[in-house]
Amino acid sequence: MGSVLHVKLRKQRQRRCTAPQLIVSGYNSMQMSSIMARVGALPISIAAMLFCAPALAQSGWGVWATPDASCTDVQAWYGQQNIQSEPTGMRNIAYPEGNATYWAGLITGALGSSVTIKGQFPAARYMGIQVYDIEHNVRGAIGDQEINPDSGSNNPYRSGSTTALGTYTVKLVFGATPSTPAPNTIYSDGLTEVGLVYRVYYANNVKSLYGSTTSPKLPKIKQNGVTLSTCAPRPILPKSDTVNGHIDKYDFTGTIPLDTRPVTNPPSLLLSITNPFTPFYPSADNNYMSALISRQFMTAPYDYNMVVMRMRAPTFPNTQAGEAPWLATTDRQVRFWSVCENEPLTTGVARCVADGQTQPLDGTVTVVFSDPSNKPSSSQLQTWGASWLPFGALLDTDVVYNLDGEPKTNADGIYYYGFILYRQTLANPSWTQSMASVGQLPRSQVKAAMGDYYPTIGYCRKSDFKTLGAGCIGL
Repeated sequence: MGSVLHVKLRKQRQRRCTAPQLIVSGYNSMQMSSIMARVGALPISIAAMLFCAPALAQSGWGVWATPDASCTDVQAWYGQQNIQSEPTGMRNIAYPEGNATYWAGLITGALGSSVTIKGQFPAARYMGIQVYDIEHNVRGAIGDQEINPDSGSNNPYRSGSTTALGTYTVKLVFGATPSTPAPNTIYSDGLTEVGLVYRVYYANNVKSLYGSTTSPKLPKIKQNGVTLSTCAPRPILPKSDTVNGHIDKYDFTGTIPLDTRPVTNPPSLLLSITNPFTPFYPSADNNYMSALISRQFMTAPYDYNMVVMRMRAPTFPNTQAGEAPWLATTDRQVRFWSVCENEPLTTGVARCVADGQTQPLDGTVTVVFSDPSNKPSSSQLQTWGASWLPFGALLDTDVVYNLDGEPKTNADGIYYYGFILYRQTLANPSWTQSMASVGQLPRSQVKAAMGDYYPTIGYCRKSDFKTLGAGCIGL
């Protein structure tokens, strides 16, 4: 996740989130002039809302420096991130997409050296391989449709069969990124140590997190003539075996956190165009809109019960129904989109609803965020073309973790705040109302440029939603 500001900020080490401070090391004077101009134009409360988070206070690689419990002797892909396959919640960080799986590891190499990555295209909506620096910013990337398949093979993200999963060979070069990158090549942007992340979004078979690949299941990494050892993909666990499995079952019973956030009613929507300064391990092929929400407005004198968001839904290739992902380059608007509810003090995801999981009404989708006791009935959700996502709540015995690996509980006010994240992946360049198309406009012009595709969001009462649907916003 990142910010339209194109800056990196680090939280000051104190309880109350106040003015963020710039990290200026590693940037030239022209870059810093641009950064300062953008920061100066933004209210400090908005900057603090975005960037004052424990994850930005961490130093080093955080929990990604520690292999999964079963992967202590491996050299590659030793960390798997998916809320369905991780029992402790230690990997639920950096605002992951709930329908995606991520594999990560640290790779080091002398400048001028390289590693080879050989894999099979997954049967999934999207895949990508990206490299990150120690501040969690993307420094190099190659997406599925950019990869030339091996000779005699096919790339199902470009054309042709979506079931004949071809193979590919990609090179990671430790060195500066040239103005014209070589085919099938990622660069470390001058770094000698990078975090390497392999993403698979929304597998066609949702029970196969890695997208039904067989040869190999995960990409093989070869360095100095040696194929690095790797862990096998971990399976989906029963919900009862994961801390995330029951956060949609209970109402909030925690406290108001000491680590406060500046919030607004209605919530403020912010657009984020992924760039080299974007924190939280963003995908280079994603852009985002976000809003911070608070239970402050669910008590007197406001007494709202829920947050409601409504927008016109972008069209997409429904790969779960057999459509080809490359339709996103022809007559569809995006490859993938989703809406997620997240916990901003830990940067963990609660739940997401992906494009094909919604129930649009005349092309418009509505998402309701609330505790289970205030969830609209199934008939009400269907009437208003709405999907429900839990605000999120822990049991008093639950423990979750922030990006530093620090344990957090109800005593820390976890899920008092929420962080709504709307993703668009690989928007069709011809679609002028996408986040990518409007991302360079002044913030004051974004809403008009996106039209009905710009979300409307606000706090509502359950009784008003029953009779008015998203018309409850603003009452």
